[in-house]
Amino acid sequence: MNVKELREQSGFIKFYGALIVLIGLSFYAGYQYADKQNRALTAEIAVLESSVNNLTLENQALNSELNVKKVELEVASISNEQALVAQKEALVREDVLKEKVSFYQKVMAPELTQDGFMIDSVEILPTQSINNFSINVMMLQRESVKSVIKGSFKIKLLGSLNGLPKSYDLTELLDNSEQKLAYSFRYFQVLEMRVTLPENFIPERLNFKTDVYKYKKRRGSYERTVEWSDALTIENE
Repeated sequence: MNVKELREQSGFIKFYGALIVLIGLSFYAGYQYADKQNRALTAEIAVLESSVNNLTLENQALNSELNVKKVELEVASISNEQALVAQKEALVREDVLKEKVSFYQKVMAPELTQDGFMIDSVEILPTQSINNFSINVMMLQRESVKSVIKGSFKIKLLGSLNGLPKSYDLTELLDNSEQKLAYSFRYFQVLEMRVTLPENFIPERLNFKTDVYKYKKRRGSYERTVEWSDALTIENE
C-alpha cells in the first residue's frame, strides 16, 4: 500500500493529523536526544574545568614549594660560602698565632732552640716609588743568658743587569747613604732599610755576613743567604 492509497483509505484529516503527530514526535525525540547530549557535554565540561582548577592549584602549590626550595638553596649556598670564608680566616689566624708563638718561644724560651745569634726573617716590601723597596731584617739572640750582642752587617745584593751577573754592596743602594748596618740588642731587633735598585737590574738574593761581638769580644761569625723572591711581599690593595 502506497501513501496515496493510505490517504484515501484513512481520510484526509486523519492522514495529515497522524503525519503531524509523527513529525512532532520526531522533533520531540530529537530535542530530548539533543538535550541529553547537551547535559552530558555540560557535565563533561564541568569535570574538565574541575580537573583544570585542581591542576592549577597543584601547579601553584608546586611553584610555591619550588620557590621555597630555591630560597633555602640560596641561603644554604650563602651559609656555605660564609663558612668557607670563616674557615679560611680561622686558618690564617692560626698561622699568624703559630708564627707569634714560634717567635716568642725563640725569644723567651731559648732552651727549646739552639744557642746563638740568628736572622729570624727578612721581609721585602715594594714602596710607591719606582724600583724602591723597604727591607726589614728581624734578628734574635738564642742564648739562655742574654747579654747585649753587637755587630755590623755586610750585605751583598746579587742579581743580573742587562742579562749579565751583577752584585752590589747594599750600602751603595741605600736611600740614606749615612745609615749604618749595625745592630745592638739583648732579645731581638729589627733593622730597617730602604733601597733603590738600578734600572734594568733584576735582584735574585741577599747575602748577609757579620761578626758577632759580646762584651767587646768576638763570639763568632754568621752568614745567611735569602732568596729575593722568598722575602718579597706584595701587599693587596
